[in-house]
Formats: sequence, C-alpha cells, structure tokens
Amino acid sequence: MTEVFEIIKSMPPWFWLAWWFVVGSFVGSFINVVVYRLPRNCLSINNPKRSFCPSCKTQLKWKDNLPIVGWLWLRGKCRYCGVKFSIRYPGVELVTALLFLLAAWRVLYADGNISDQWQAWLTVFHIVAIAGVMLPWGLIDFDLTYIPHRLTFGPLLLFVPLGAHYHALNWGLDTWHSNPGMFEIGAPQTAVDHIPHLLFQFEPLWLNSIASVALTGVCASLALFFIGKIFNVVFRRRVKEIGGESIHRADIYLMLLLGVMLGWPKLIAAFFLAIFLGAGFGIIQIAMKRGHGTPFGPYLAFGTIGAALFMDVLMGVYNWYMNLLQNWAT
Repeated sequence: MTEVFEIIKSMPPWFWLAWWFVVGSFVGSFINVVVYRLPRNCLSINNPKRSFCPSCKTQLKWKDNLPIVGWLWLRGKCRYCGVKFSIRYPGVELVTALLFLLAAWRVLYADGNISDQWQAWLTVFHIVAIAGVMLPWGLIDFDLTYIPHRLTFGPLLLFVPLGAHYHALNWGLDTWHSNPGMFEIGAPQTAVDHIPHLLFQFEPLWLNSIASVALTGVCASLALFFIGKIFNVVFRRRVKEIGGESIHRADIYLMLLLGVMLGWPKLIAAFFLAIFLGAGFGIIQIAMKRGHGTPFGPYLAFGTIGAALFMDVLMGVYNWYMNLLQNWAT
C-alpha cells in the first residue's frame, strides 16, 4: 500500500486535480438529476438511466449527457424539440467540479505535497461528499422550499461511519499544514485533548469521534428547534406571512446531519456563516424591494461547504476580529 501512495505522489499534481475536476463534473450532472427527479415521486433516480428533455420527454444521447460539454455541444437547446435548457445545468456541473478540484488542492497540495498519505485522500473524499450532499439539498430547498427526508437521513448512513475518521473532522482546526508529519503512517496517535471536535475523553479515538459528532447533531437539531419556537413568538406577524413557521422541520433535520458531517466547531462556523450570508442577501432584497425572502436551507448549504473547505481561513478571520476588539478595548 505504501508503494501505491508513493507512485501517486510521484505523479504531477495537475493530473490529480484534473481527475477530481472531471469526477466533480459527473457528480454535478448527477446532482442535476437528483434535484429534478427526487422531489417528483413519479420519477426514479435511476430510471430512465439517461437524462431526458423536460419538454418533449425524449431521452438524450450519451454524448449530449457529457457534463458541461454536452450543454455546449447542443448550444443549450434540445436537439429534438429545440427548447432551451437552463444554464443552471452546466452551472451546477461547473461549480461542483470546481469544488472538487479546490478540495483536492487545499488538502493535498496547498502547503506541500502530502498525496502519499491515505488520510489526506479520505479527507478529500469527506469534503467532496459534503459538497455532493449539500448542493442538491440547497437547490431543492431554493426551488420548492421543501426537502425530501431521504436527502437528509440517507446521507447519515455514509457520514456516521466517516465520523470515525477524526483527521478529516480535525482538518482546518489543526491542519496538516501546521504538523504534516502527524498524519504519516506509523506516526504517534493524536492525544484526545488535541482534537477539538471531541466531546469525550475516552479511547479509542474513532469511537469517541463517532459519539461526539452524533451528540453534536442531536444537540444542534434541538437547539434550532427551540430557536424556531422563540422566533415564532417574537416575529409572529412575519412568521404568519411566510407560512406559520420561522424554521421548518427540514432545517431542523438538516442540523442533525450537519453535526455528524462537521463536528461542533465547524458546525458553529457553518451556522454563523449561513446567518451572515442570509442577512446579506436579505438586506439586498429589502434595498431592491424584490423577493419575499429565501429559505434558510441554501444558506446552510453554502455555510457548510464553506466551513468544510475554509475552516482555517474562517478561524483566521475570527482571530483577527477578536484581536481588533481587544485593541479597541485597550
């Protein structure tokens, strides 16, 4: 196994970055399928196997289904009935591809080539899996203000076992950039006190990590539930206008998933990043006098992806802000 990863490290970084980009584009194509079919109970994710034109219902050729390229090849139109396809289709594929590439670059190459470490690859997989789940979650909620529960509870089957990989959950909090040798095969095991997301003091660490993220998810969902009830009382006129609930059950269930995905430090960062983004777009909508608000789910999706990819950057911003406040106070 060591020899395999040594061969991987000897290969040029652009090859693996391009590989992740291509993989991301195909995942983005699948995300488009999920976003269109999953909320429609009359359609199956895997039947028909190829995408079809929403207007004439004709199945597209395999080359028309190629991510990004297929849309450009058809010039954004159905070859059979001529109806225009939304630019969001290649947009989702491109964004997903770029997120996959960015995750690989940040983990594997940003501060030195550590592509010979299997933990690094598993961390990349953890991050891209988060993006692969949160993008359709946010898009469906944006379109329909509704999320099928399968898209929330189904991923738990993946992320609960992934919770055992505490290196991925710790990435960005105590990154390989500060101590890359600690993730090499045969390196000493990290102490419990040095893994921020752990809530307990027992070993083995993998079981501690699973228990910690599970408890984080439960506590987060309960906290959002009570916050929603408080908002219902404080802003009852506005809440009545938008349907009677300030925070929907889907958002509460999502917090359970996010806790398992991220662990508590990144979850807090994702939540506040989502609030910041939501407030910013809300101010723009008020200023332009357009729109009636946006579901909170898309902001949580972007906040989650942001925390998974840029936790070290967010921590840097937080430390800068706290130092600025301390300087003003003195």
